[in-house]
Amino acid sequence: MRIAVICGGPSAERGISLNSARSVMDHLTPLGWDVAPYYCDTQKNFYRLSPFQLYSNTPSDFDFKLAHAAKPLTPAEFITECKTADIVFPTIHGAFGEDGELQELLESSKIPFVGSPSKACRLMFDKSKANSHLARHGFDTLPHCVVRENDKAADIAQKLAAFFAEHNIKKAVVKPTAGGSSLGVSTAVTPTEAAEKARIIFAQKRDHAAMVEPFCEGQEFTVLVLDNNKGKPVALIPTEIELMGDDSIFGFRHKYLPTCHVAYHCPPRFPDEIVTGIQEAAEALFAFFGMRDFARLDGWLLKDGRVVFSDFNPISGMEQNSFLFIQGSRLGLSHGDMLRHIVSSAARRNGIDTRDNPPVKQRDAQKVRVLFGGKTAERQVSLMSGTNVWLKLRHSPAIDPAPYIWAPDGDVWLLPYGYTLNHTCEEILFHCAEAAQITARLNQLVPPLRQKLGLPPLPANADSVPRRMTMDVFCEEARDENAFVFIALHGGEGENGNLQTRLDRYDIAYNGSGPTASKLCMNKDETGAVVRTLNDPLLTSAAKISFSLSKIPDWADACAKLQSKDLLIKPQADGCSAGVVRLQSAEELKTYIAALSSHEAVLMPGTIKYVVQAVELPGHIDELLLEPFIVTDDIHVEDRELAYKQSTGWIELTAGVLEQAGTYHALTPSITVAQHAVLSLEEKFQGGTGVNLTPPPENIVKPEQIAAIKGKVAVAAKVLGIQGYARIDIFFNVRSNQTMIIEANTLPGLTASTVIFHQALAENPPMIPRAFLEKLIALGLERRRKTSDYQPGSQKKAVN
Repeated sequence: MRIAVICGGPSAERGISLNSARSVMDHLTPLGWDVAPYYCDTQKNFYRLSPFQLYSNTPSDFDFKLAHAAKPLTPAEFITECKTADIVFPTIHGAFGEDGELQELLESSKIPFVGSPSKACRLMFDKSKANSHLARHGFDTLPHCVVRENDKAADIAQKLAAFFAEHNIKKAVVKPTAGGSSLGVSTAVTPTEAAEKARIIFAQKRDHAAMVEPFCEGQEFTVLVLDNNKGKPVALIPTEIELMGDDSIFGFRHKYLPTCHVAYHCPPRFPDEIVTGIQEAAEALFAFFGMRDFARLDGWLLKDGRVVFSDFNPISGMEQNSFLFIQGSRLGLSHGDMLRHIVSSAARRNGIDTRDNPPVKQRDAQKVRVLFGGKTAERQVSLMSGTNVWLKLRHSPAIDPAPYIWAPDGDVWLLPYGYTLNHTCEEILFHCAEAAQITARLNQLVPPLRQKLGLPPLPANADSVPRRMTMDVFCEEARDENAFVFIALHGGEGENGNLQTRLDRYDIAYNGSGPTASKLCMNKDETGAVVRTLNDPLLTSAAKISFSLSKIPDWADACAKLQSKDLLIKPQADGCSAGVVRLQSAEELKTYIAALSSHEAVLMPGTIKYVVQAVELPGHIDELLLEPFIVTDDIHVEDRELAYKQSTGWIELTAGVLEQAGTYHALTPSITVAQHAVLSLEEKFQGGTGVNLTPPPENIVKPEQIAAIKGKVAVAAKVLGIQGYARIDIFFNVRSNQTMIIEANTLPGLTASTVIFHQALAENPPMIPRAFLEKLIALGLERRRKTSDYQPGSQKKAVN
């Protein structure tokens, strides 16, 4: 079967749309189905994408390339291409994708597609219209008020004042009438503040109308509804959303980047009769709106016991740990199972044959233990990396992966499928501790749902309970079953050589460098010192001042020594932008040190001038570094055009490097574009946020300069003793051709949208993400064979 996946679109959610499309590609292609991606830009032009382009981090990564290097399909050509597919799968979130416009285009050409029809989408997408429609037909709703961009200020003020008074509102929610991902949503406590928040929505061009409703006092939830094999709606087990601390809005960052400010509970902590009531109401609304195949409904369990639904999502997000897959996993369904069920529902309705041919796992498949978590500030990125590695390797016929989390107390947990998809490491470990109660609850809730969906009962031996062990037991079992340990940890014990030393003691193969290079590269100061021993004027490292919290350097002396007005401060042994901040004064240094000394989890926006969004802080720091803040040239993508303004000649890049038998090969470098002073955690790892230009455009970096950069990166990797692979961050001066090493990451991030995958795809021939991960495993196995008495063949076959 051939599936045309349409992603992108004109809304602010188009980056998330890429992540959804990637999930469809990752999990349906292994079924033997041909998945063809198409991209819709902000002007609603359509382009045929290669699978390689689909793995770009954001639309901005290739918007300007498409605008200048490829002609968009004409409307007729796009329809013709869609007709060559058996079915179309829209994964555009927000305007055009969920408001019925795309669906109407497909309907007019009689093209079968996944999801709700245009009529249902139009009705659901506008929150005000949906709310009014429900109220007219007797459904319980929240009161609301709509103000419009072209309304006079006096009329808006009068309308909101009357609304607040009529409903005795102490706190209100202000949001665009259309759109998703909580973009533009805020709270207000007075009519005047609500009017101001509405004007912000208009100024940011999020919508021409804003909806104001009472802030809900209760528990927020979301529930997926699927069509079963008879076309009847079945609501899955709802997820309760618990916000922590002062957060009152379940926002964009909460949804798409792991954060301890939110926790998910699935099953929810509601009585069974409430869960049943939510499911029955969701199924009724699914039928009432005329939804099809799948949808996600958001609502509230109010303090008075009422259940109200506030948002309807015709195309639920499909990121790797999205609600769709979390709720499916509770029923024993994998990512592929969920997507196949959704597509099969649409195909059945249109009389399309959905026969598949999934790969058969080899009997001697290499066992791989994917280890993530830890106790560093990077543990949530580690969770994203580990989950992505595990999910991709599950589709390899030659590899049998299993997920493990390393807890802060030193123990390791083997995780069932559903536990791995939780939002944070803390959430996973909490659920592990509560496994007995969760299992008992699921044993009650799951069987009737599987029956309603037309699924057979789960086998009696279904893997549903996590298993705890010491790290020594983890290593002993890995050794005894000849398993490869894929280290998806970042920072701390996982990357400083300690874990590598332990695995070597047990003669276990693993990815990345051994203990010596791991320890060296973890220390950014020593890394720079080793690079400087080369005495190469074109390969340098930034000057650094290393210090402890007990001996803080004088600000003026540090600026003089580093020859810089502004300084960059960072932890000596952490990465992923944890704790990295640009400082301008002795007072800001004092503020930063005070936050560390008081063990604050994050540095909040506004505490320091260049901290414009929360910066995660490590829980424990022995040493810190001060470096000169390098002023780089201005590079940004705006309106599908690449803007470049040279000032100092310095640009920031990152390059992956592969090592095999002492030979080093640098991948094509990427320009990393930061929105603010320092590349944020989101820009590095949250799909749809950061911009990485791979390869760098020739008007910025000439081909011969790229070759020179790759050569210097390979030299640096060799002198540092890197093994297997790494990612090296650098500054490069396009005027002087000088390469300045920032740091070397011996276990670089492997999240679904991380830059090293883009670089692997730029190789000739390209390596898709799964093939790249298989390559890393092969390199680790090869090194083990050469450095131990390991004799393959009698137990397990190595992955080639």
